[in-house]
Amino acid sequence: MNKFKLLIFSMMTYGALTFAAADSQDNHLSKTEKLDCSQCHTCDQPTATDPCLKPCPTSSWAQQTSKHSLIEAPDSMLLDKLVNEYSAVHFNHRVHADMSDMGKGCETCHHFSPRGHIPPCSECHGQANSSNLGQPSLKGAYHRQCLSCHREWSHDTQCFVCHYPMDGKVVQNTNHDPTDIMGKSHPIITVPSKKIYYTPYKAGPTVTFYHQEHIDLFGLRCVNCHSQENCSYCHDIDKPARPAKSQEEVHAVCSGCHKTDACRKCHGTREKAAFTHASTGWPLNRYHVDLACRACHPTGKQIAKLSNECTACHKWNNETFQHAVTGLQLDDTHAEMDCVDCHAGNKYGAVPDCSSCHDDNRSHKANPPGKYIKVASR
Repeated sequence: MNKFKLLIFSMMTYGALTFAAADSQDNHLSKTEKLDCSQCHTCDQPTATDPCLKPCPTSSWAQQTSKHSLIEAPDSMLLDKLVNEYSAVHFNHRVHADMSDMGKGCETCHHFSPRGHIPPCSECHGQANSSNLGQPSLKGAYHRQCLSCHREWSHDTQCFVCHYPMDGKVVQNTNHDPTDIMGKSHPIITVPSKKIYYTPYKAGPTVTFYHQEHIDLFGLRCVNCHSQENCSYCHDIDKPARPAKSQEEVHAVCSGCHKTDACRKCHGTREKAAFTHASTGWPLNRYHVDLACRACHPTGKQIAKLSNECTACHKWNNETFQHAVTGLQLDDTHAEMDCVDCHAGNKYGAVPDCSSCHDDNRSHKANPPGKYIKVASR
């Protein structure tokens, strides 16, 4: 009888364990297509009482990243795990993800982004641990990720940019969190108007770089030259700080626009003057001097030399062009003539040539083909 009871008990126990194992495996399989128990367990048949788990490898995967598509994530998220003095943060994920394409992509924020589901920040970042600044609290992690870009792009790090105070709450300083960067402002990095580089190029060791000129005149954005640069470029716990680029790195950046230019375009034996349009051989007249560069040079293309013929931009002819805007109102005789009759080769910046019709060596100043009038200054 005792043997029979023992047999029944053994069968029930085996069935329960088998069911539990199957149920556990079903739960695993519902999340993962291919299940390899040895990735997490040291034994072949882990149980609830003896799971024989390996140490969690997440810490060693901290910089594991893979390519993700923007459609994998929601357009917006509600960050509400730290609601205290402030209400939840409505985070526009799609806008920020679009901007991250200028840098490293998803891994700009998600330094742990394996294939498949990207775990939430709170899975690794919990309470502050002053002994490990590399793994800040959740609040510290949020602030580190958000403020570094907000300081760089908008230069505005007021709390209310992201947070709305809760009704009836008075914002107070909370307990000090050594892993949070709030209140620790980075020294202001000033934008130089001009930088002088000294290179080993003997024929032209000096390079003069006008920073504001490239921004205002040529329409470059910060990211055009400063790509792949963030806090870790200078601050890396595994590498010494390197605040300056090597000459090869600087040359590679400049070559993006100047790869077809001669070396003397940038290199010289002394400091070069700032850019003027006259240095191109085409000084701008009063009608063009106040125009933005892109008013003549196509947007989206590298600025290059253009034809200085008026008709290259202006679709004028004898009937549509009002010569009086030049300060010279033509008489009836000359008003009927073609432009090229006085402006040989359509070179309107050159002195008009009267010899095609007159053989008495007259000039447009001594014998004007009309009358000079005063025009509004620009």
